Amino acid sequence: MPEPLITVRDLGARAGDTPILSDIDFEIAPGEVLILFGPSGAGKTTIAAAVAGVQRPGIELTGEISRSRVLRVGYLPQYAAGTLNPARRVGAVLGELAAVAHRRGGGRGRLRASTRRERIARVLAAVAIGPGDDDLDRILRKYPFEFSGGERARLALAQVLLFEPDVLVVDEPTVGLDSVARAALLAGLRGLRAAGSAVVLVTHDPFVVEQIGDRTLFVRAGRLSGAEGCGTAGRAVTARARSGTCDGGAAAITTEVAAAHDGEPVLRVRDLVAGPPRDPTLRAIDLDLRAGEMLGLLGVSGAGKSTLARCLAGLTRPVAGEVRAGDDPLPVLRRRTRHQIAAIQYVWQESAASFDARRAVLDQVAATGIRLRAMDRAQARAAATALLTDLGIGPEQAGRLPDELSGGQLQRAALARALLARPRVLLCDEVTTALDKPTAGLILDHLDEYRRTHGAAVLWISHDLRSQFGRADRIAVLDGGRLTVLGSPAEAAMRSGPAIFARLLRADGLDHRLPV
Repeated sequence: MPEPLITVRDLGARAGDTPILSDIDFEIAPGEVLILFGPSGAGKTTIAAAVAGVQRPGIELTGEISRSRVLRVGYLPQYAAGTLNPARRVGAVLGELAAVAHRRGGGRGRLRASTRRERIARVLAAVAIGPGDDDLDRILRKYPFEFSGGERARLALAQVLLFEPDVLVVDEPTVGLDSVARAALLAGLRGLRAAGSAVVLVTHDPFVVEQIGDRTLFVRAGRLSGAEGCGTAGRAVTARARSGTCDGGAAAITTEVAAAHDGEPVLRVRDLVAGPPRDPTLRAIDLDLRAGEMLGLLGVSGAGKSTLARCLAGLTRPVAGEVRAGDDPLPVLRRRTRHQIAAIQYVWQESAASFDARRAVLDQVAATGIRLRAMDRAQARAAATALLTDLGIGPEQAGRLPDELSGGQLQRAALARALLARPRVLLCDEVTTALDKPTAGLILDHLDEYRRTHGAAVLWISHDLRSQFGRADRIAVLDGGRLTVLGSPAEAAMRSGPAIFARLLRADGLDHRLPV
């Protein structure tokens, strides 16, 4: 056995008086992919940050983490897009980082422009942003906001990979990726492993465990509940997920057609065009969302799914077309009335960025009730506490600052904040991506209950095809800037839709068919 690069002994962590981790022991070997797998809030992110030498605010660590030698350790947090500089073009930042990495690696003189370009192209390909020469300049001229959420996370990983780390610690790198991009990203991590680097990978995705893990540590309630080799762990985790026991039964695709919702649309979109005028992201989009229905929206990373949601929420002004609530045209957000804002709520993909780091999560959720439903402070806090508890976040956790919660907990808190407004339309952008299967099932059950009880429409953007086929009333696909509504899940899988739809089905193992 090779000497471990990093050894962890008796690691513990506390947030104030609340224990988060205890008795954590493991080792990381060169050329190994070590998976930290477990439910949301189990402590995976705290372990990963400690291994990387990153001190999380409000977290006190105990125990020992030793390194066999001086190591280059790269760390990518769960909400990696927050590490990008929004005011600078991607190419300028990557170029500077490549030069810094060259000097730190012992390189002499200035890094030649051709070598710099070659290294940038290589790391972009490793994170599934693999342009040809014609596209590379176009990509490097962009700012971070011009990429999708999944693309921003991969750009952040590319920045880390430029330094060729001995150990890469990466938290939920496949969140927000479609099946095709996920497979390409995992291939890049395999290449890193083949070069002798170690990878510590936090995930709740059984597919990732099955495809890339050499060893899996199961994290439960701040402790390690076991460790298994890749074959055993991958088969066990995947079997549980695909049997339906991990997501409230939504993992298995069903041939039952959901009840039709034929009432009047609560939201209408007509001839919507958005994005750069010369090359719009969205082209002539028509869509009706009906009361009580869930519409599942699919598409590759960068297809424009979040852009559509932002247009509906009033955060992005369309180039052309209109959005109507019933018969009333909706202006951009700053011109909407309090009633219009409450009626259409948007849960962002990058939910951590939507919270103020200096205020308790409970107060920020309660603020929705105060501002949009005219509740007093006590009423709003009571309603917020009840909603958060229903979504698996207890009062003690709700009283913490955002940095003291996991990514999955913040995602649930963001959903609670939107639901407190009692919206007629709920826009959910990758709302289950940072969650383990059981917790994702809990969230989807809650959404089903909400839309049945309140007659609300839900636009659910997700790359989880299995869950969408088990939950959505209709399936739509964005591809090439155009929207195709394919009908019910059974109809969508049986008919010929956009070519990208077939690619997504194949990459996710659904192969354009519904199981019997």
